[in-house]
Amino acid sequence: MNTLLNFGDAPEQREHLWRRLSQRQLVQGDLPVLSVDQNSVSQAWYIRVMLGFAGWLGALFLMAFIGIGFSFVMDSAIASICIGIALCTLSYVLFRSVKNQDFLEQFSLAVSLAGQGFFFFGLIKEFREDSITLYAAILVLELLLTICVPNFIHRFLTSLAAICAAYFLLQRAGIYGQMQGVLAIAVLALWWSPRLLRQAALWRPVSYALAIALVCSEGGRFVQPFYWRGTDLTWMKHGWLIGSSLVSIALMIAVILVLRREQLAFSSSRAIAALSATVLLCGFSYITPGLSSALLLMLIAFSFSNRILLGLGLLALLSFLSHYYYQLQVTLLYKSMVLLGLASSLFAIRWLLLRLFPQAELVVEEGV
Repeated sequence: MNTLLNFGDAPEQREHLWRRLSQRQLVQGDLPVLSVDQNSVSQAWYIRVMLGFAGWLGALFLMAFIGIGFSFVMDSAIASICIGIALCTLSYVLFRSVKNQDFLEQFSLAVSLAGQGFFFFGLIKEFREDSITLYAAILVLELLLTICVPNFIHRFLTSLAAICAAYFLLQRAGIYGQMQGVLAIAVLALWWSPRLLRQAALWRPVSYALAIALVCSEGGRFVQPFYWRGTDLTWMKHGWLIGSSLVSIALMIAVILVLRREQLAFSSSRAIAALSATVLLCGFSYITPGLSSALLLMLIAFSFSNRILLGLGLLALLSFLSHYYYQLQVTLLYKSMVLLGLASSLFAIRWLLLRLFPQAELVVEEGV
């Protein structure tokens, strides 16, 4: 409930919302005290994006300075790896020692990113680009940095790097097309896990990294079938079907969790309607790739009142549908019929929900 009340930007809005909920007998007692993390308030998501970009830029300048001043570092793989580990260790010490000092935090971020860059460069010089050892070492380093370094932006970036390393590791291991399914299940498990609230400093940036990686993996899948065509490997031919099925399973589990939280019996008409609509939309996701992933993010966003995930899900939904419309593999008439069927299904689901939940329409009209 506190998450819902956080949407009010002013105390008057929170009090008005609590009063309306009390009148409907949805809550009882006094308005709970809003616990606010000063660090999270002072750094909104767009500020964190700009700080992350500044960290990348600072890391590039730092790498250029070290590379020019110490040319032997760029010539020796062992020296690059050692310098990278040393910079990452220095960054860990700085992050642990500084508190609420923006300049030192951004300097620490740049030092860590530069250290990771040197570490990657040394590994690439030491191993081949298609070596499993290369991506396994990167994955281990990024996981250690994610766990040890207590900074939101740093954990977000290292989580993304770890996901990318895991993706290429699966590719080199011969497992193709299942990354989006694994990410969908991970996003679902993390957002419904109590650890996200108990250890928010650690798991919150990881959860956002998983959500963005899920959208990117669905988008990157559009070009992969062109490279898989003509091969005899079963994983490469049908891997995307397995990945899409895992995403659909994650969406179905999310709907079941919402029904359980609302204390609706699975034999009730509302639960049957919700599950039937989910199955229908999952069927459309095999024709329009990415639909289930976008709907999963939107469902999680509504369930936990998260605007960032809601915006990401809406953007992903529009992007995936637009990409499907401009594909050249099928005729325009076929794509128009599919999109018309999808739109008709969504309108029918909305009409059914308003019939089954008439109080939802009343709440919308009254502006609660």
